[in-house]
Amino acid sequence: MLREFFVNEHPKFLFKQFGLIHNIFIASAVIGLIIIYLNRHKISKISSKTNNRILKISAIILLINMIIFTFGNLYFGSFDYKEHLPFHLCFIANYLFIFGILFNKEGILKLTIFMSFIGPIPAILWPNLVSTIDNFNFWQYVISHHFFICISLYSYYALNYKVGLKNYIYTFILTNFLMLIMYPFNLTFKTNYIFSTKIPDNVMVLYPWLKYFPPMLTLEVTGLIISGLVYYFIIKKRNQELALEKS
Repeated sequence: MLREFFVNEHPKFLFKQFGLIHNIFIASAVIGLIIIYLNRHKISKISSKTNNRILKISAIILLINMIIFTFGNLYFGSFDYKEHLPFHLCFIANYLFIFGILFNKEGILKLTIFMSFIGPIPAILWPNLVSTIDNFNFWQYVISHHFFICISLYSYYALNYKVGLKNYIYTFILTNFLMLIMYPFNLTFKTNYIFSTKIPDNVMVLYPWLKYFPPMLTLEVTGLIISGLVYYFIIKKRNQELALEKS
């Protein structure tokens, strides 16, 4: 039974794009983000000891999730180097966030506040899944995307660190650097990490006109739009609030 949970040879609850289960989990992420945003002032006033405990426990949950995902698939023989290596943008962002929280690296968190939206938002909207609640890969996806995006936003208000335009630029440079690294890797090993060589088939079915654009251009535009919205509606507003609190 446990093996089936990982290997998923006989799926029962198949994934359907914008079906009931998909929509429920999209809504859960949206509601979580809204609750955190509306309570941002309360979150920032929680004692640092409590917030640090919440964040470290959350980071450990993310880490355990990634460990089980990797070693569970290895143990049951369902590991595929083309899919399960930690080279997806969301996985990289997860590990950076975990490191930043556990070792108090504020500089890293100033990057992951953008990366936690750039990767997870497209993945939450257009996941490349076969099954849902009867497969561990689905729950790994929920924790590493839905939970991650929410706890990352929570950390931004809980730790009260200031993010500037330069951090937005640094994130742009970092994500482009990662894409440039993964491009030759993908060509060499016939993989598609960070989707730098090919837009996923499930997305192309929905938006066939994307075939007229290079995959990296599509990623660039998507990343710039998402990170720009994060900077303008979340970061910039919070900086104004922090400035008013000091004055």
